[in-house]
Formats: sequence, structure tokens, C-alpha cells
Amino acid sequence: MIAPSERIGVYVCHCGTNISHTVEVGAVVAHAAELPGVVVAREYKYMCSDPGQEIIRRDIEEQRLTRVVVASCSPLMHETTFRKACDEAGLNPFLFQMANIREHCSWVHTDRQQATAKAKRLVTAAVQRVRHHLPLEEREVPVRPETLVVGGGIAGIEAALRIADSGKKVYLVEKQPSIGGHMAKFDKTFPTLDCAACILTPKMVSVGQHPKIELLSYAEVEEVSGFVGNFKIKVRRKARYIDTDKCTGCGQCVENCLVKNRAYLEPPTLPAVELDPTKRSLVDRVAARHEGGAEAIVPILQDIAEILNWLPPEVLRHVAQVKQVPLEHIVRIATFYRSFSLKPRGKHVLNVCTGTACHVQGAPRILETLQRELGIPVGQTTSDMRFTLETVRCVGCCGLAPVVTVGDTFHGKLTPSKAARLVGKLTEPKTSAVA
Repeated sequence: MIAPSERIGVYVCHCGTNISHTVEVGAVVAHAAELPGVVVAREYKYMCSDPGQEIIRRDIEEQRLTRVVVASCSPLMHETTFRKACDEAGLNPFLFQMANIREHCSWVHTDRQQATAKAKRLVTAAVQRVRHHLPLEEREVPVRPETLVVGGGIAGIEAALRIADSGKKVYLVEKQPSIGGHMAKFDKTFPTLDCAACILTPKMVSVGQHPKIELLSYAEVEEVSGFVGNFKIKVRRKARYIDTDKCTGCGQCVENCLVKNRAYLEPPTLPAVELDPTKRSLVDRVAARHEGGAEAIVPILQDIAEILNWLPPEVLRHVAQVKQVPLEHIVRIATFYRSFSLKPRGKHVLNVCTGTACHVQGAPRILETLQRELGIPVGQTTSDMRFTLETVRCVGCCGLAPVVTVGDTFHGKLTPSKAARLVGKLTEPKTSAVA
């Protein structure tokens, strides 16, 4: 039951002809006037207009209304309008309820009788509901103006930069080791076909250099608590095992990681192969050029690899004997540095750069072409020992992307067709000029 002290006013809007052409407004007003607790029920052509709002304000004061119901259009459009009118008349704006009889009745029904009946039911529901409203007071509380942006793709980057440029502190959380998202993998953007890297890279740099942005890469949000203006966020940052202040993003630590590179922690057992005189002589000559013991191993292995193009097991054994260094230590060095190989490699070692610049410029397509032309996957050597196909994180020639190195020679701005021609050129036997 509605308490006797509650005095409710109901106002039905014609909304021009938007409502009145389908809903019989007068019948809805007459129905509202009969509802318990309603002391005044009126209709007006445009309740949201200044005269319409004045009717509500005057009735609140003269009729001592304690609740107000307006049956009109969408609350999205005018709920704040009518709440403000109530507030100006001294009634708490939250003691107001709105019934949408335009979108829910007149705009969706053609039968005038059914639309009117539905409007009556909506007004009845609004009157029943408004009596349960409690007066609320708006309060100002201190808030933390910082913003958390989850996801470091192009959308997250743009949002972080715009908020930071407005002077607010931004925490940008990205679960991958680097920001950029899917756009970093694209060559061009639709529909203008602009270079994706040309758009994205400057924004990535701006994020890293912006004084108002704290980048939390390789991290994930685990818990959110609190409320608007005072949220508490728990972010878990994954272990890196590197000094982030010194990291340049070259990616070499990934390839030489002591956890992933099990061969360093547990060197492979080398097969016992008899050393032929030619290789023995080679090791002896090279070792004689480098004085010292363990400190000379790296340059010795570099010289041998440059001549043989790989490091045979029997050669490593002989180096250990000559320099009196444990074989295990030498094997660890040979498996740690990427320039060394314990497997025979081809005459031409093709390294496809997979760095960010080369990737977005089409390195994956170059790699696919070379695999198809050579008939081998990455890390393998052709049966005729002509070619070995490998990848490298970055060769430092981003301006020439995509890049493929053959030995010490750089081939830049490649396309799949140019990569195929490169293989053909290296396959052709060299001919000498005949006088």
C-alpha cells in the first residue's frame, strides 16, 4: 500500500504526434488519475519544453508532490531534463520515474486500442515503482585520475596517448613482451594501403617516451576491486630474467637463453670420430696463432668455422687436447653462439631477417619462397650442400627491409620474386672469361 503521505503527479506527453497519433493520451491520463496515490494527472503536447517543465515545477510546489512520473519518450533523451525540473522545484531528482510510451507503444504498434492499453500498463508500473524510490544525494569524493588501459594494440596505444596528452597518468598493460598487437604484423592498412609500420612505429616510440605513460608489458591484470575513481588493480608481471633498463630489444637473449638452450646446460655427447690429418693440421695451425688457454677458444673456433663452415666433433676434441681445456667447456661455447654450428652447413648460408621492420615488410613471404625454392625447412641444408636456410632476429638494416644475408652480403628490399632469382643466381656456376 502507498503511504497516505505520498503525493504522486503523472504527466503524459503527446510528443507532437509521435505518441498521440497512436496512443489515446486522454484515456491514459484518466486512467492515471484513478491510480492510488496520484493527486494530479495532466497531459501536454511537449512536456520537455519550457512550458511543460514549468507545469511540473508549479504542481510540485502547489500540490506538494512527493513523487513525479512522466510518460513520454526515451529516458535516454529527457530523463535528466525532468530530473532537473524536479530539483529546481525542491524535489529530490531521484524521486522521479519515466515511462517510455513512444518507443514501447506508439512507434511499435498500429492498433490504437492495444497501444493505449499498453501505455496504461506502463504508467501503472511507473507509479508503483516510483513509490519505492529513495532520495539520493550527489556527493563529491576525491578520486584518483589515473587510467588503466588493457591491451597494447593500436587501439590501446592511441587511447593511452590521448589520455596522457590530456595530462593524466596512464598505465598501459600488455600481455605480450612488446606492444603493437596485430598491426605490427601487417604490411599495409585498409583502405588507404598506407604502410602499417610507418603509422604504428612512431606511436610505439611515443608510448615508450611519454612521461605520463607507464608501460607494463609482459603482464596481465589479475584482479580488479574498488569503485569508480578508486579502483584497485592487481597486475602480475611475468619474469624476464633480464635488466629491462639495459634491454635494446635485439632478441639475442631469447636465442641464447640458458633455460631454453639446454645444450649449454647439458652439452651434447660428441661422437668419437677419428680426426683426419688435414683437419688435425688445420687445428694445429690455428691454435698456434692464438696464445692462452680457455680465453683463446672463441677466436680459435671462429677461424675454424670460417674455413670449414661448421665445427666437426673430432675438431672440437682436438682443440680441447691442444689447449688443455675441458671438452664440455668448448661444446658449451660452440652451442651458445649462433654463428657456430655442430652440423654441416651449405656453401651459402641464407639468413632471413625476422625483425619487426622486416616482418611487417613481408619477411614471412620471403621465407616461404626460399623454403619452396630450396625444398628445405628452416634450419636444414640441401642434399647437395649448396644452401642452408636460417633465420635471424635482426641484422640492423631496417631501412632495407625485408633483408636476407648470404654470408657477409646483404640483400635488401626483397620481394618473393627477387628472392627466387637470388637462389637462381647463387645456383648458377661461375664462368670465367675466355680470351
